[in-house]
Order: sequence, then structure tokens, then C-alpha cells
Amino acid sequence: MDNVHLSVISSLIGTLLVVFIYIYLYIIYRERYIGIWAISWLFLLSRYALLDSGIFSWQHSNLGILIYQILIILSALLFVWGTYNFMNKPISKKWLYGTSSILILSAILNFMLSSLAYKLLLPVFICCVIGIWIGITFIYHLKLQGIGRLITGYAFIIWSLLNLTMPFTFTIPWFAPWGYTLGGILRLAIAVGTLVVYFEKTRIDLINKETQYRLLAENAVDIIYSYQFCPEERLEYISPSVFKVTGYSAEEYYANNGLILKLIHPEDISTLNDFIANLSCSIDLPLTLRLVREDNTTLWIEQKCVPIYNENRCLIALQGIIRDITLRKKLEQMSSLFDRMNMVGSMAATVAHEIRNPMTTVRGYLQVMGRKHEYQKDKDKFNLMLEEIDRANSIIREYLSLSREKLVILKQCSLNSIIEALFPLIQADATSSKVYVNLDLALVPELLLDENELRQLLLNLVRNSIEAMPAGGDLLIRTFQEDYKVVLAISDQGEGIPNHILDKLGTPFITTKDTGTGLGLPICYQIAHRHKATIKISTSHAGTTFFVYFTPQVS
Repeated sequence: MDNVHLSVISSLIGTLLVVFIYIYLYIIYRERYIGIWAISWLFLLSRYALLDSGIFSWQHSNLGILIYQILIILSALLFVWGTYNFMNKPISKKWLYGTSSILILSAILNFMLSSLAYKLLLPVFICCVIGIWIGITFIYHLKLQGIGRLITGYAFIIWSLLNLTMPFTFTIPWFAPWGYTLGGILRLAIAVGTLVVYFEKTRIDLINKETQYRLLAENAVDIIYSYQFCPEERLEYISPSVFKVTGYSAEEYYANNGLILKLIHPEDISTLNDFIANLSCSIDLPLTLRLVREDNTTLWIEQKCVPIYNENRCLIALQGIIRDITLRKKLEQMSSLFDRMNMVGSMAATVAHEIRNPMTTVRGYLQVMGRKHEYQKDKDKFNLMLEEIDRANSIIREYLSLSREKLVILKQCSLNSIIEALFPLIQADATSSKVYVNLDLALVPELLLDENELRQLLLNLVRNSIEAMPAGGDLLIRTFQEDYKVVLAISDQGEGIPNHILDKLGTPFITTKDTGTGLGLPICYQIAHRHKATIKISTSHAGTTFFVYFTPQVS
């Protein structure tokens, strides 16, 4: 075996190894450009194995020369396609048109020229141009840092320049072994360089994806967390949105592993303990809890987590999402409240009159009997019974006002005028309880209101505020505009509403007063509902403010 064949075989073995490497990478990673490069090396390998090795005598056959030219051009064109694909760009059609034209022209020249060197000159030349373009692309146009692109780029350029001499030198006995050997080294350098470029690109892509996921996690409204159980219990990650939800920063949670447990509402600790004790069964369902924020306000959260197990099926971590559902809970409570009020209204419409009629009869007979001489010594008892019947009648009147069938007559009214008209009555009521009343009425647009109902709402809220200040204080009635809404605000300086009452506020018959009926606020909610208004409450130890938000009619 001469040196030429030996160098061809060694070059063939090197190229075969490169093909196997690219095929292996494609099978593992399924990257399209790796597959294209693998096919291009495969075409190059077939040329070395079948033609350059001397298995087939092709130099004296036009068909053999054409096949050689096709393999050269196809290999180069696939390298171009793979490079474009690597850069996430569509291949330029100029390469397709150019290589097709060169191939057709070369086929024509095969019949016109006798020299093999000139027959191969055009295909080799276009391949050299392609190789130099690929080399320049790797060096200057890939947005990568590292040595891989430089190795690949310069190896492509040198290999292309070497191939340019191939038509004139592959028949020279002393130069051919060196040419094949140098070409094999350069191909190996290209293969190694492209592998390094691939791994550099993969590393950068992973960094970019990690950055994207981190940005998503850090900018998400929901809280994303990962809690590790093994080898030690600790909080691995919690997103910065935890500060907006709970009032504590992520760094505070990392510093204090048990901080989240301290925020659990006392009434919900048993729920959390049950969830942890039956983790395997309860993990598929969302866990709903209350948290006490850093500013002592209460919020509702819903958390859904995914267990992470090791190879021994031991739980090693929990990863999940915590969502603030306070607004949803409030909407559910409002919906439930209106459902209960509608039910009470239906009951009021059917039952109240039946109760009132016999009571009217009883009251009339008590008055008649109380005037008789023989019952004069029990006059105080008769008066007490009449007072209790009158009290029952007043409760029934309030009960009837909850009826959903009540007709509301809306007309354009000035909210400030209604407040000013009622102010003397409010002031007299407040003075008897040693409460001082202030008005702060801003200029607000007229609203569609039922005056009688609004008077009842105002008086109910004012009386609640007065009764919340048994030792006296200041009562403030305000009107103002906020976000295109007209707001009526009534503020007292009482001790605030307890949390266990606040959650049920507006429910019929729920009251903190010894002599209260628990129907005043439900009536207010019904009136607000009929006026398409909403009631919000702000309460603390310094006092309570009721806000009624009205929507002005757009003219």
C-alpha cells in the first residue's frame, strides 16, 4: 500500500469518527443543524470511501466525474444549510441558485474539456468560497465568546484554500499524502471546533433560559417557592413577590426558616397540621389558609405544590405556588351575603305580615284591658307588654325592609343636600350621646337615588358609629370623588370591629350590641345593592370608617 492510499485511509477513518460523533450528538439532542452537519460529513465520507480511496475508477468517466462533483457541492451546500440553521436563519436562495448553476456548467464542461483539473475546478472553487464564507461567519458573525468559533473558522478557511489546490495536486505522488494528511487534520479541527461551538451555544442558551425563568419567577404576582427536606430542612427559593403579599422580604424568609409558620392565622394552624400529617393524600388539592401580614392585616392564600422524590421514593422537596385570593374570598362572601339577604327577604315577604296581624290584635286587647279599673294595679305590667310588642313591631318593620320585592324610585338627587337635611336630626342624636359631628362635603355630581332609602342608610350607619363611641368622640361625615366614583364616608373613633365579626358583617341577625337586632347593616347592604353601590370598611383600634361607593350615571 503506497503513502497516498495510506493517507486516504487514515483521513477516511478520521472522517468516519467525526460522522459517528455528529450522529451520536443528533440522537441525544435532536438539534436540526447537528443532523444537517452529520449528513454533510456523511457525503464527504462517501466521497473518500468510494472515490478518493480508489475503489472505483472515476477519473476517466464523465458520469464518475459528475458524481464526484455532486458529492463535493452537496457536502458544501449542506454545511451552508447547517450553518444558517445554527444561526436560526433561513438559507439564502442565492446559494441554491449559485451551486445549481455551477453544477450544470460543470456537467457541460465535462464533455468539452479533457483535463481532469479543469473539470473539477468550478466545483472545488465554489466549495472553497463556501468554506471561506463559513469560516468568516464563525469568526465574525456568531454571537459567541470562546475559542471554538476561532478554531472552526480558521480551520474552514485553511481547509478551503488547501482544497483550491486539489485539482492540480492530488495527482502529484509526493504532495498527495501531505495534502490528505493536512486535510484530515483540518477536518478534525473543524469537527472539534464545531463541537466546542455547540457546547458554548448550549451553555449560553441554558444561561438565557435560566435568566428568562428567573425573570418570570421574580416578576410573577404569585409566590413561587421550593422547600427542601433533605439533607436538611431549609427554604431553597422564594420569589420576591412574597414581600408584596406578606410584607416580609425573601431575605427574611431565608434568614428565618420558620417565619412562614408564624404568619399562619391561629384558627388555621390545625388545617395546616392536617395537611402536613396527610401529605400524600392532601397534596393533590389546593390548601387554603389565612395569613397575618406584617401590618397585622389578614389575607387569604391558596397554595398548590408538587412533591419531589429521590430514587428511593423518599420526599426530598416541595415546589409550589402561593396565590393571594383575598379579593376572591371577599367576592364569595359578598355573593353569599346577597344570597342570604335574598332568602331573608323572601321570608320577610311571606312571614312578617302573618306575625304582625295577631300581634296587632294582642296589642289592641291589652290596651282595652289596661283601661279597666280592676287592672289598674297592674298598669306597669301592661305598659311593659305594650312596649315589648312595639319593639317586636319595629323589628318586623326592619325585617320587611329586607324584602327584595321592595320598589325603588330613583331620581336625580344631591347627596350633599340629603346629608344637610338630615344633619339636625343626626346632631341631636349625637349630642345626647356626647358625640360631636363634623361635615366635610366636597362638590360631587348628582346621583340617581331613592331619597327615603338613602336617608335610612345614612341614619343606620350614623347610629352604628355613635353607638360605637359610648364614651363620646368625633364623628366625621364626608363626601368626595375617587376614581370616577362618588364616595360617602362615615368615620368614628370607636374601638374598631373584631375580626370574627368583620368576616360576617352584613349577615342578618349578627350584632355586637346587647339590644341590637342585627338587621341594620343588612338593610344598608340591600339599599346599596339596589343603588348599584358597594360598601367597604376600614377598621382598627383607632376607629372604623364605612365607605359607600356610588357610580354616577354617564350623561
